[in-house]
Amino acid sequence: MTRSRSLPIALVLAVVATLVFIGWRAFAGSDQTEFVARFEATIGLYPGSDVQVLGVPVGEVLSVKPDGAKVLVRMRLDSGQKVDDETRAVIVAPTLVSDRFVQLTEPYDGGRALPDGAVIPESRTAVPVEIDELYRSLEEVSATFGPDGANKNGALSRLLTVAAENLGGNGRDLNEMISEFGKASATLAGTGDDLFGTIENLHEFNTMLVANDAEVATANKRFADVAAYLSADRKDLAQAVANLADALGVVDDFIKENRAHLSRSLKNLHGPTQVLARQKKSLNEAARLIPLALQNFLKAYDARTNTVHGRGNLNEISIWANGLGARTSAGAPPNLLPSMGGR
Repeated sequence: MTRSRSLPIALVLAVVATLVFIGWRAFAGSDQTEFVARFEATIGLYPGSDVQVLGVPVGEVLSVKPDGAKVLVRMRLDSGQKVDDETRAVIVAPTLVSDRFVQLTEPYDGGRALPDGAVIPESRTAVPVEIDELYRSLEEVSATFGPDGANKNGALSRLLTVAAENLGGNGRDLNEMISEFGKASATLAGTGDDLFGTIENLHEFNTMLVANDAEVATANKRFADVAAYLSADRKDLAQAVANLADALGVVDDFIKENRAHLSRSLKNLHGPTQVLARQKKSLNEAARLIPLALQNFLKAYDARTNTVHGRGNLNEISIWANGLGARTSAGAPPNLLPSMGGR
């Protein structure tokens, strides 16, 4: 009887313990973060491998599964652990033979955290270089620059010898050159907007030249013609320049010898120039009428008889003559104005 009662009690306790364990696991795992990262390869990485941040384990690898030509690695962070949403995942090989682990590069310092179920793309993952690839690369380099490659005829050896001879003793100059180049790069980096603006202006100028290709070709041809003309007459041009230099020398000597006289003459010209300035309107009128008067004189002059032809205008005299007989009374003087027809 006692045994029959103890069996149900044991079953009840087992069920309660199981439920408590499941609840605890569910509660404890509710704060964990699971995510997936896509790698090019995962040599030496297995389920159970560490997931670290700054060298400290913060989780583990759950599974490593192929996905076509890539590999999907499912990982989980421990409860209370977070990383930045933009973190990268890198497989690290501490030694050549030890197990590898996944290093998350961005620790959490506020902001958005990597959410549960996130996928880190291949562009944000990296794998170490394998020793076989390193050996293969070294072998390719040695073959390229070895006796069967670039140094087949000793060209590389001669290059190294000449470089050593030229660079020997020039370390200080090379250091200064690199330093100045760094300063120039810093200057260009600080004036990026101006540099790109200059490039943009050059692009617009080049576009204008392309759009006006015919005109540019014509201008170039004319410049070529001028250059050819000057080249053909370069002796005469050189002689003219030499004569001009001599003339300028004579003028310079004349000015030096007569500086006082020239200064006095310029001072004396001050008065006449002021008079001319005040008579500007009269001079303008004279300049307008004198050519007309000279033209009329030339038309009136007869070169065959050396005489000047003219015509008398007697209209005013006839007006006076018509008014001699007009009187207002017998004793009044003659009316010198023409009759107005009774008006």
